[in-house]
Amino acid sequence: MKMNKERYEDLLLRFAKELDDVGVTDDMKKIVTAQADRTPNVASAGADFTSARFVYRHDGYLIEALQTVKLTVRKCD
Repeated sequence: MKMNKERYEDLLLRFAKELDDVGVTDDMKKIVTAQADRTPNVASAGADFTSARFVYRHDGYLIEALQTVKLTVRKCD
């Protein structure tokens, strides 16, 4: 039986270019890998990262924009 950890690593390598285009950082990949190492047969591993944030305050109003990248590797049946 192949452990989910090995499949996660295979998927991360397979989609490396697409992950880079979306904005997934090396730290996020390391977090997912560490989660899979800690519990090799876990059904899901993931990480979030806010890559850009804009906040503007004027005349009692607040405008906030966040650009968030979320990486989730999940086993589907």
